[in-house]
Order: sequence, then C-alpha cells, then structure tokens
Amino acid sequence: MDEDGNEFDFGDIDDAPAAGKGRQAAAPSAAVTADLSGLDECLVDSGYTPPAAAWRSGDTMEMPRVEGKAAPKQKEFRAPDPREKKHGRGRVVAIVIVLLVAAAAAAAGITYQMELWGGKVVPDVAGMTQADATYQLEGKGFTVRATQVKSDETEGLVLLTDPGSGGRAEEGSEVVIHVAVPRIVPDVVGKTRDEAAKLLEAEDFARVTFAEEKSDTAEGTVLSVTPEAGEKAKASTDITVTVAVPFTVPDVANQPLDAAKAALQEASYVPEVAYYYTEDVPEGTVAGTSPAAGEKLASGSSVTVNVAMSRASVLVPAAKDYLSSIGTISLGGTTYEIVSVDDVKYTGYNQTSFTVTAAAVTTLDGETVRGSAKQKSGTIVWDDSDNVVSIS
Repeated sequence: MDEDGNEFDFGDIDDAPAAGKGRQAAAPSAAVTADLSGLDECLVDSGYTPPAAAWRSGDTMEMPRVEGKAAPKQKEFRAPDPREKKHGRGRVVAIVIVLLVAAAAAAAGITYQMELWGGKVVPDVAGMTQADATYQLEGKGFTVRATQVKSDETEGLVLLTDPGSGGRAEEGSEVVIHVAVPRIVPDVVGKTRDEAAKLLEAEDFARVTFAEEKSDTAEGTVLSVTPEAGEKAKASTDITVTVAVPFTVPDVANQPLDAAKAALQEASYVPEVAYYYTEDVPEGTVAGTSPAAGEKLASGSSVTVNVAMSRASVLVPAAKDYLSSIGTISLGGTTYEIVSVDDVKYTGYNQTSFTVTAAAVTTLDGETVRGSAKQKSGTIVWDDSDNVVSIS
C-alpha cells in the first residue's frame, strides 16, 4: 500500500523470473519502468496473497505469524476519527473556559476580600469607648450615629453595632453604635403607682416592690422610693416604692371598751365613748363605731365608740333610791308608808318592778292612823332620761 492507501501493482513483478543472489536479473518487462536492481532480496514471495484492503476508519489488520517466533502481543490500531478530534477540541475549549472562570472567581474573591467591591467590612468595636469606635468606623468610610442603651456595663463603652461586626455595608452608609449608659432611679415621688411602674420599667429594673403606707395623701400616690431618685443602680437592684393608702376606721366591735379605745388610738384616731341601752350584748361591750368600721377617715379624726349598757344597771339602783327616799307611795288608791325596800327588778322597756314592806296610813279626825305593815308590790315606768313617769 502506498501512503495514500492504494495497492501496489505486483503483476509485472510476479511474471518476471526469480533471480538468485549474485545473478543478473532478467530484463524487465516493457511495462515496468522502475529500476528494481538490488531489491530482489526484498521482494515478496510470489505465493503470498495480500489481504483485502480494509482501510476504513476504525478497521484493523492482522499480520501473519512468523514461524518459530512467539505470537506478538495483540494491539489495536485505529485510524483517527475526525469526530473524536472535533470532540477533543471541544474538551480543550471547555477546560480553558473552566480555568478562566476559576481564575475570574479567584480574582473576584481576592478583590472582595480586599474590599475593592461588595462594600466594607464593619469592624468589631464592641468594648471600645465611643470616641475610639467612631474613629475606627469613620476610618473605614462609614458615617456613625450613637444611641444610648441602659446597661450594667461600664458607662460609655460600645455594646454592639448595627449592622453587626463582620457584616458588610456600602462605604458612606450609616453604622449605629449602641453605647452603654447607667440605669438611674427615676423621680417617682408624687406620681401615681402606674406612672411610677412605667418609669421604672423604662429603666429596665427587674426587682421592683410596691409597699403601702397609710397616709392622708391621695390614695395611690407615691410617697418615697428606695434607693433615692437620681442614684445609679443595676438591673438586679431591689427597688422599693412606697404608695399611699387611706386611713380607715378599724373594726373594734365585740371588744371591751379599753381594748377598742387602744385600737383606735393606734390607728391615729381619737376615741369618744357613747353608751346605749341594750340587753342583747353584755354590758360594757363595744357594739360598733361611728363612722363604721372600714370607712375611710383622715387621721386625727374622732371616732365614736358605741358601748352597750344594760338598762337594768341604771334603773334598778335608781328605783331603790327613789323608793327609799319618797317615804310614802300610793298603790291602788291607798297610801302606804314604806318601811323597807325589799326587792327591785328590771323588767324591760324602761320598767322596774318592786316589792316593799309598807303600812297603810290614813287620817281620821285629824289623826294619822297606821295599819299593820305588809308587803306590797308595784311597777315604776321610766323615761330615757331616768325620770319616773308613773307608779302602779
């Protein structure tokens, strides 16, 4: 085969007589124009039949085995495929593109880290003073605005930034720094309880206690605060707010008079005693007060203590004294001279019953005549002022 894949024409060569080594070769045929002298040793045996041409893309050719030699290792010989060449060029182009993209990405990453694009990194200024933080942020090209935050941290230190540190922001954009300021106990004296609670909540105090104290100040008004207003305090500080509650009349009913008077004095009131007659409770027991228990009343005011008194304890002695002093008494139209007062009882409704030893007396011809002494009984009716209304 020649270099273009065409078969040689061995016809003329096969018809020529074989020439041995050292012998002169026969004259070539007129059709043979090539000078083959000296090449007789390279001529193919006349009995060899070459294989059919099969020079197509992807074909292989098997060579005859040389006798006495080991079979050669088979190899596959494939003619180049034009399509594979085209695909190979595509892969090369793809690889080049990938490399260019990777280089571009690397360059973008490097320039991004160098802050040549994508904004500036916000530096970590937490823990710095406001002045130092402002200097650093402005050095990066940011504008700075400070806002105060109630904190237990050292006054004037930066707590955080917005946007946060490590983030990115466009050069010239605003970064807000949160600066620590101490909590101050607000002035709540004279304010209402609700107003005080809101002011303390604004300072973020976590432990606020409201105490009550009796006062003539309007109910619910703050009387004092501890610690005092204006003092610096941490969020965990105990804050006590004292709020006014009104004075009220204590309940002293069913107590002895002395105990009731002591309770009223302790409640900042002036007790005044008033007796009223009743048989429903033991004599000397406090039945109630005026104003009534639980009513709001300014301190120093007078409170009337109503004390129960048995009418019997008044009218029985009064009846005895009366009967002993009058000398004579008219019962049933007869006048009796009282010899002795034997018994007096209170029967209720301002009435007392009595028993006396008495002798009837009468006047005959200007002389007083006495009868024999006998026990006589009767009833005395009294008014509320302990005056005798009638005797029967």
